Amino acid sequence: MRTARLLGRAELPGRAASVGLARVFVREVLRAGGCPETDDAVLMVSELVTNALQHSRSGHRPDGRLVVVLTDHGDAVQVDVMDEGSIERPHVRREVDDGAEGGRGLWLVCELAASWGWRKDEDGHVVWFQIPAEARDTSAHPAPWLSTAH
Repeated sequence: MRTARLLGRAELPGRAASVGLARVFVREVLRAGGCPETDDAVLMVSELVTNALQHSRSGHRPDGRLVVVLTDHGDAVQVDVMDEGSIERPHVRREVDDGAEGGRGLWLVCELAASWGWRKDEDGHVVWFQIPAEARDTSAHPAPWLSTAH
């Protein structure tokens, strides 16, 4: 089994502005890693960060934080969004009111990702998704930023 290689890590504040920061971070890390098709990954990380801010302690405490990590697993790139936890476990809503402004985030991830899931760890929840790495240009240089704090 191949060990995952860290492509990038960003620690972000638990504020709405972090959604945009996470999108830029994921797009730039994937492009630097030779993955030109980033739109789905950017949309999915946007949904997961929004969910973390709305449904976890990360977005409900003045000093709340969340972390976005990208790792190369060879055949896939994995994006983890780590929050400070909540009492709810993530779940996909199969039926959403057409007029509702929310409720489609995990459904979109479920539809777009090669695979996805979640786990609880000592610091909170981790919701992750993978995108295929088949379109990646393996001659590209690794991401220039292995750690970013905002």
